[in-house]
Amino acid sequence: MAGKSAIGTLGDALDARIPSNLDVTRWLAGLTIAFLYVPMALVIVMSFNANDLGFFPLTGFTLEWYRDLAADAEFWSALWLSVRLMVASAVVATLLALPAAYGFTRLEANDAGDWIRWLIGSLLLPMFIPVIFIGIALLLYLSVIGIDFGFLSVLVGHVIYVFPYTFLIIYAAVRSFPPAITEAGRDLGATRAETFVLVILPQIFPSVVSGFIFAMLLSLNEFIITFMVSGPDTFTMPLLIFDRLRRHLTPEMNAIGAMLLLSGLLVALFAARFDPRID
Repeated sequence: MAGKSAIGTLGDALDARIPSNLDVTRWLAGLTIAFLYVPMALVIVMSFNANDLGFFPLTGFTLEWYRDLAADAEFWSALWLSVRLMVASAVVATLLALPAAYGFTRLEANDAGDWIRWLIGSLLLPMFIPVIFIGIALLLYLSVIGIDFGFLSVLVGHVIYVFPYTFLIIYAAVRSFPPAITEAGRDLGATRAETFVLVILPQIFPSVVSGFIFAMLLSLNEFIITFMVSGPDTFTMPLLIFDRLRRHLTPEMNAIGAMLLLSGLLVALFAARFDPRID
């Protein structure tokens, strides 16, 4: 009883010291947001800075660095290659993840055994392996099987990297889908394929889109695997940025960073706007 009394007294003392309003929470939330987004905002601000060193102080407003990028053929080539890679890898990863998620869910529903969970864990394993090891393994494997280092090798690496994330998003949606609705569709005479296309897919479509968009963003930002398995003709945007930063920071790098940040923001707004789960 004495112990409980002491704990109760300590709890009362802590309650007396903790503010009852949400001021502390608001301050912590504000500091967290500032910590995350102020550096990004500075990149956007510096992209319009007339200082040709790419640093402070602010010496004026200019669009010169964006005009230089518009005339930079190497930048547009790297951007176009990155766009092709991110779309292709997202398409392949989604086409693989969707049937895999549906199949594993059905096997779990039929009590196929614990080996299903081990198999799902093996599919998610690349999420927990350092990317450098994935890049080295791909470098050795592609060299053994004789695939030339270029667009295809980078695409394979990106699909391996983004697939677990896409699969996990879609798998969570399929697993949460009520089985009774599927059974009702079957009772009404629909085949398994018709039930999936007409009943299940429309319900999980927002998650499929989310997995697709997430895969694109991961592919666009991927550097290590691309660096390991790229060829002379596969100079993506991360490789371009790395190559130029090795020499010196130029104001064009701030402009590239600002464009990538705003592009990511637009993609996030697009996903939120067309996701019916978000009110």
